[in-house]
Amino acid sequence: MSSKISAPKLDISDKQRLTYIFVLGFLLMVQTLVTDMFLPAHPMIASFFQVPDAFVQYSLSAVTLGAAIGFFVAGPLSDSMGRKKPVLLALGLFSFASAALYVAPGIEAFVAFRFLQGLAGAATAVIAQAIIRDMFVGNAMLKMLSRAWLISGLAPMVSPVIGAQLLLVAPDWRVIPLALAIFGVAIFIFASRALVETLHRDNRRSKGFEGVNKRFIAVFKDRILVGLVLIGMFQTVGLFGYLNVIPFLYQDSLGLTPVEFSIAFSITAFCWFLGIQAGAKLGRMFKAHWVIFGALVLAVIAGGGLYLIGQLDVGIESVVPLMAMFLVSFGMTITPIQTIALQGHGPEAGTAASVLGVMNSFIAAAAAPLYPIIGSATTTGLGITVMLTHLGAIAVFFLVVRPGSVPELIKE
Repeated sequence: MSSKISAPKLDISDKQRLTYIFVLGFLLMVQTLVTDMFLPAHPMIASFFQVPDAFVQYSLSAVTLGAAIGFFVAGPLSDSMGRKKPVLLALGLFSFASAALYVAPGIEAFVAFRFLQGLAGAATAVIAQAIIRDMFVGNAMLKMLSRAWLISGLAPMVSPVIGAQLLLVAPDWRVIPLALAIFGVAIFIFASRALVETLHRDNRRSKGFEGVNKRFIAVFKDRILVGLVLIGMFQTVGLFGYLNVIPFLYQDSLGLTPVEFSIAFSITAFCWFLGIQAGAKLGRMFKAHWVIFGALVLAVIAGGGLYLIGQLDVGIESVVPLMAMFLVSFGMTITPIQTIALQGHGPEAGTAASVLGVMNSFIAAAAAPLYPIIGSATTTGLGITVMLTHLGAIAVFFLVVRPGSVPELIKE
């Protein structure tokens, strides 16, 4: 398969390449900010709207449901319309939804605007991946993804800290969506000036959504991509279990303040960031699919540790290292999965990237009833969830992906 794939011909300067690293990094960052900026404020939001904690947890499911729709729409649309117009539309929607959250009158409106934020954030992410695939393939794509993630990977590290600091300056959770609205407008201006169209008209698919079914069918015929999608779905259940549990585990059960929570979260997020860079580096040194397998094994070990310490009376100093190990494992799979999955899908890169995102978001939303059941009093439930989901991912790796059939990445 890889022998039939040629690398795109590029004619960009080093300055343009650096600009693209920043703009694509910011586009990938939006989706993470939608989730992580609000985490320190979850207990405060529940109190503000006078609803149980579970209602705020369900709002995170609204974000993932919106993301599923955003992935589904934006990928095929960008294959037919080009990349720039849809990404600017998504940034405009993100800015609007963030500003609207500031005046949300009740929990229903809050959930609805969070849904729109999720939709817009996913759209920017999937189009950013398609842009990278337009410009690079194989090892070159792996390297470009890792550099873009150098920028976007800052989001989970700094966004909870920024959110917590904003709550100290203005002890009202609505300062967070206001800050996101300002950020969205700034990225809109930057992207509108820096981005050029990377999908030539001659390479575009049918107009609008004409022929989208055929494109999705073509993508789903790629067994390796389907296997990688299933692996991502298992990982996503574990990740969203983590995201739903830790605001209440850290602050209610372990007694951390919002600022202390943001610091603990940022430490583990930094390990996620390191995992992304390690996965990209190892993916160029060794076969990328075996890097994915190694990361899945690491997650099973982390889940087992979380289960064991859940049986003991331990403090945050025992919890954070295992959470960090889990986040390292998740980060290690991001660039190898995206690069392997998109390598064989050039002009339909938007559709292929949307499949990766749609299914991950769908399973995160579908698993919403599981998250309150996991429990936040100890790490036991989260540990079981992480172990089982990643054991399932390992089974898919051997039964569906079939490592012996994965083609080599195209060399630079």
